[in-house]
Amino acid sequence: MTDNPTPDSRTVQAGIADIEGYLLWQAEIDRARADAEAFVDALDWPTSAQRQELVRLLARRQLDLSQRAVTRTATRALQLRREYQQRYDFLKRRVLAAVLALLAALVLVNVLLLAAC
Repeated sequence: MTDNPTPDSRTVQAGIADIEGYLLWQAEIDRARADAEAFVDALDWPTSAQRQELVRLLARRQLDLSQRAVTRTATRALQLRREYQQRYDFLKRRVLAAVLALLAALVLVNVLLLAAC
């Protein structure tokens, strides 16, 4: 009998995210190459070898720019997540403190009412 554990939902979600990221990057590679080819096609002076090199260089430059943009976006998303988590935690503590203060006030009112009777 083999010991083959079933992956949990986090593992499955991480795998799906990896596949999605891979497919998105492959689409970006295709787009960068198509854009580079369209640009080079408008030029009439390069030889076929020069044309291939220009397409390679332009596509590589676009991919580098895309990678920097994705990295900046991901970094900012993590910063925002931390900021919003801190705000959420702060608000959660304030609400909990308000609820506890309200409960304490209600208990105090009940004790005073019972003492007055």
